[in-house]
Amino acid sequence: MVIHQSSQSSHRNLEWILLVLSSILLGIWAVKETIALRHILLVAGTLLSLYYIALEFKCGALNEQLTLWKAIPFVLLVFVFFWVIVHYFFFSADPISQFKELKSTWFRTLLASTVGLGTGLALRNHPNRLNILWLGIFVAFLALFYQYIPRAFSQNKLFVPDHSAYLFHLKINIVLMGMILIAGINGALLDHLRNIQYHWSAVRLWYLLYWLLGTILSLWAFVYIANARNGIGLTTIFYGFWFICALVFFIQSQTYRPNLMSFIALLFTGICLCLVLYFSFLQSTVNEGWHSLLKDAKLAMQIDRYPNWQNLDQMGYPKHEDGQVVTPNTYERIAFATAGSRAILAYPQGVGTLAYPFAKHPQRPPKMEVGPNTNGIATHSGWVELGLAFGIPILVLIFSILLITFIEAARHSYPARMTVLGFAVMIMCLYTVGEATIQHGIEILFFLLALMPTLLFVKHEQK
Repeated sequence: MVIHQSSQSSHRNLEWILLVLSSILLGIWAVKETIALRHILLVAGTLLSLYYIALEFKCGALNEQLTLWKAIPFVLLVFVFFWVIVHYFFFSADPISQFKELKSTWFRTLLASTVGLGTGLALRNHPNRLNILWLGIFVAFLALFYQYIPRAFSQNKLFVPDHSAYLFHLKINIVLMGMILIAGINGALLDHLRNIQYHWSAVRLWYLLYWLLGTILSLWAFVYIANARNGIGLTTIFYGFWFICALVFFIQSQTYRPNLMSFIALLFTGICLCLVLYFSFLQSTVNEGWHSLLKDAKLAMQIDRYPNWQNLDQMGYPKHEDGQVVTPNTYERIAFATAGSRAILAYPQGVGTLAYPFAKHPQRPPKMEVGPNTNGIATHSGWVELGLAFGIPILVLIFSILLITFIEAARHSYPARMTVLGFAVMIMCLYTVGEATIQHGIEILFFLLALMPTLLFVKHEQK
């Protein structure tokens, strides 16, 4: 009896260690000059995760919960790594560079997947602890504002973009971590409201305060620190999805068993959507790119008529018929993504390297400058970059993981249901408009791809 209690206590302690380790890892993953600490946490987390997975199989609980349908995302995840290795031996366009990435980026990605799997297993029976997982990112954003506020006061203005001075390098990292924080804390709060839907007195005030502060910090950083239109756009799509989900659940609840919590969830998501629309308005005052977005996008998609994107230094940016120059950021993103998508279809196996794959692609633009002193073109879309690097197979595998996980979470009422649904949508949208599939960006992607389906390794609630 004493031995059994000691074993349970060790099991619980291991769950907490994995949770805290992953929270710290998420908090520093995109922070500058933390590579050594990231490596230590990835290795330690992998060893602890493998040990925890072995314990779960040994005690038998995981054997009961691991159904064929729930196992499919992990089989597909294994196929992703298998395809990456097969690609190196049979399809590589630059074997030396690809082998370097296999030893570095892809090895760390494998470790990140293992940590995500172990963390998901440790959390699956404790969805109320999910907020702790995002605490590391929350602290990182507090540190970001610790850097931002003195600059804002010294310059006497709110808009202070200076990527070299902040702990996150480049705006995409602020968007990447901000969207993970928003998806995490919103999913945790909505799951909390679902799980106590008949007990108003059980609402935890700190969940609301955590959500409010985390959301405002992220949106403020998108507007006044990163000046990231994709961050605001993604948040708008994200909260639009939540509002639709809340509306559906509200209608369902009123049909089966009317309750106040479903209405509160609908009201909450409506307020969230209004909040992000307000920040969208604020950004339109500091970023004029919103005003000509549709017009710029229409021109940018005409990559044959306006080939300027192939060599902007030489050809400059195109102009509209009224003589107005396109918004550079919008034009580059859409033109490069359009050209990259066309190249994927023309060469579906990919070139094998994540770092500027378009420069090594057989379908690269004829006027693109390539060489040791040039970086080539980044398409600014994670999915396009992955497709250029490893072709259609890797995209099919990853999209299948997201789709199957989304369907499983939508079909049944799991404790972490809203968290999983939100992350599936967030990942799909974020990596469409964000160039986040190199180094830590792809490590985080695979951490989440392993984490999400693992949270569903529990018996779902009966509706």
